[in-house]
Amino acid sequence: MSAAGSAHARARELAAPATVAADAPVLPASITAGHAEAGPLFGEEVWDVSGFVPRTTAVPRADFTTLADPEKRRTAKEYLYSRINRAVAANQLSGTARPMKITALYHELCKVRTVLLDLDRVGAGRLCEVRRAHLDEVLVGWKRHPDRAAELVGTLKHLGAHGPFLTDSLVITPWPGRPANLVAGRRPPRDNLTERIPEHIMAPLLLAAVFYVETASADLLGAREEIARLEKARAGRRLGPGEARVALEALIEERRRSGRGIPALPRQAAHKEPGAIVDDGVVQAPNGELVGMLAGVHGTSYHRGLLAAAGAGLGYEEGGLDTAISRFASTGRPWRTRLDPWSLRTELTQLRTACWIVIAYLSGMRDAEVRELGRDCAVEDVGAEGRVRHKLVGRVFKDRRLAGEGADWVVLEVVHRAVAVLLEVNDDPTHLFGHSRGAGFELYGVSI
Repeated sequence: MSAAGSAHARARELAAPATVAADAPVLPASITAGHAEAGPLFGEEVWDVSGFVPRTTAVPRADFTTLADPEKRRTAKEYLYSRINRAVAANQLSGTARPMKITALYHELCKVRTVLLDLDRVGAGRLCEVRRAHLDEVLVGWKRHPDRAAELVGTLKHLGAHGPFLTDSLVITPWPGRPANLVAGRRPPRDNLTERIPEHIMAPLLLAAVFYVETASADLLGAREEIARLEKARAGRRLGPGEARVALEALIEERRRSGRGIPALPRQAAHKEPGAIVDDGVVQAPNGELVGMLAGVHGTSYHRGLLAAAGAGLGYEEGGLDTAISRFASTGRPWRTRLDPWSLRTELTQLRTACWIVIAYLSGMRDAEVRELGRDCAVEDVGAEGRVRHKLVGRVFKDRRLAGEGADWVVLEVVHRAVAVLLEVNDDPTHLFGHSRGAGFELYGVSI
């Protein structure tokens, strides 16, 4: 063998990846230090890192079973393991490198899966088979969406850079010397130059959000208290034969005297009464669940005829609870119809969103920073001149370590009011935006 051939063989031998043991922890010790668990193991088909990332992480799991081919599955595992544990520069121009944050685990799996499957589609079933023509062919399809194309090109460059640690690796360098944005035909984003939301859009949005926080919240919390009171009274009531009908007739008579209709079935539940007419947006069928709650009756299915006759005579009322609805200042009219349990659940979601808008817009915090706020985040600071400053205490995550760094923001008083509303609406013991859902908690769209 020639000296050149021997040197080449030696280089390949040195580059051969060390096999990662199936029972090897995926996460480096710097992340697992102080935790009772070591995190996922390399051989597991699902890497769950939920115990090591902020709760706002949308998907803290990487499910490798989404790759049917075991060879591609191994490549994806080795690649992500290397990205998490090694600092390897993918950009030959800058030479900068850092390990990948595990908050990006799911999204990077999605990208590497797309790369592997698209290369397979154009005839390169293994990375070692990839040639320039294959790269050019997949790039044509990717470039229909330049932003996505830049991400996938970046992943390919990372695959090339981490090749020495992969059993199946690229033998060519993807687009050497050319940044991913240039390859993808994407204009590089400029930092800190994001256009502001136009005033004619932002102003009414913020106005509505503040209205929810300052005014509508009292209506919604009042309706929630009314429902809790009715449920408690019904739970402690035991009715004898015929007493349920008497209670329902009493409720119907009370509605007649006050000039109110029978609570209507919510439009979202209209399928429960096939053939029911919808008149001016109101379903012409009784809301048996709410009627039973108002009357203190556990079930109304045996009295459908009574309620239908009452609805035909008195008409139907959208909502049905007694909690009054505040008026919107600009119109002088109630901001919505009366509530029922179904619409209240929807409105509480809107209220949480309104609180997010007020907090985020009037503080400048990023989304994850807002949603990671604790229940004790609102503090006041009295300055030397005696003026009270309202602050939020939280954590900054962008370009920081995984756990973030402590920070505080000076805010307007209405932001503290939004926090106070969330403290009443939500019940998560640690996170301001967390609330009960089923057997666990939900953190503003992220189930726990």
